[in-house]
Amino acid sequence: MAGQTYEFDLMQMSAIREMANIGLGHATTALANVTGKSFNMDIPNVETVCLEEVPMMMGDPSDVCVGISMPIEGDVEGYTAFLFPWKSAQELWGMLLGYSPESPEDVDDLPASAMLEVGNILSASFMNALSDMTGLKIHATPPMVSIDLAYTIAASIVAEAELSDAVALAIETRLFGMENQQTTGYFLCVPTLEGLNKLFAALGIQGAA
Repeated sequence: MAGQTYEFDLMQMSAIREMANIGLGHATTALANVTGKSFNMDIPNVETVCLEEVPMMMGDPSDVCVGISMPIEGDVEGYTAFLFPWKSAQELWGMLLGYSPESPEDVDDLPASAMLEVGNILSASFMNALSDMTGLKIHATPPMVSIDLAYTIAASIVAEAELSDAVALAIETRLFGMENQQTTGYFLCVPTLEGLNKLFAALGIQGAA
């Protein structure tokens, strides 16, 4: 199933982009409310990719990155994940904590907890926005944080998703903080095809085959 991909028409891709914009817009607002800092999020690219291509999206697969993943349950099942290259993760820690670990070995409880909270806020807010849009019940579950090679983290998400008929929606994000700080990463939403079609149906759009 790793090589399976799906073709979406213009209306379906427009709906996916709209869900991404609204969902991540709510997520950014929630992050600002919790941290007391101003954030803006730009979404320069949204694409659907074959599951086996996900591990290669982060550039050099040997680069270290920070991943926050979260299974989703309810009417729509699957996974969400934020993947940040190490430098971007450091920039995000700098926004949140005022400092950042110099190396992966320096990540202790506080930076790890901060990143877990970021993942929880962003993913849960994204799911809540989709629920509000569609009337479907979509539940976030406790997030998990990993600091490892980009390929290893992405491959573990794919391995879980391959157990079902899943679709990978890759959303490039740019998160802007105060003083022109910014960090770039990827938000992955990996719903089952059945779940994605439920979202389409709730929006009055024909599902994907």
